[in-house]
Amino acid sequence: MRRNRDPTTRFDLILAKKRYSVESSVEGRDFLVSVEGRDFRVRLEEQPRGRIRATVNGEERMVSILDETASTLAVKIGGRPSTFERPPALLASGERVSSPLSVQAGLLLSPLPGLVVSIEVEEGDEVELGTPLVTIEAMKMESIIRADRRAKIREIVARKGESVRKGQPLLSYE
Repeated sequence: MRRNRDPTTRFDLILAKKRYSVESSVEGRDFLVSVEGRDFRVRLEEQPRGRIRATVNGEERMVSILDETASTLAVKIGGRPSTFERPPALLASGERVSSPLSVQAGLLLSPLPGLVVSIEVEEGDEVELGTPLVTIEAMKMESIIRADRRAKIREIVARKGESVRKGQPLLSYE
């Protein structure tokens, strides 16, 4: 039987030079997010043209990703631009690691569209920072997606040979 509520994940984000402590877990299709002690229930739904409908405590907002680099994420939320700083999403070698945004859900999200060439881990495996997890081929180049922290692999969602889109869950971890 699958648990309805996943373990809590903790991380920091920086917005306008202020650091925020964030805790998050997944309950059904929702994220339960606590930022500096304020609680939010968040549901994200992909929309056409790369937009996301975010429902936060029952209130809808449209979100667009404006730019994404190894250390920042620029978004427009309800028409207002914001830039979040985050830990590097790329290793020195240029190989990708999962995005800190995926950490909130305990999910490894595909950083690019492509074909799953290999899955390097199994459910129950304990991984370290930088451990190869999944290899994706896009435009005849292979990208190795690596762990962004120590974790235990809970469930493998993607399958070898499957085509995935950017942001699609590949696996979940604790």
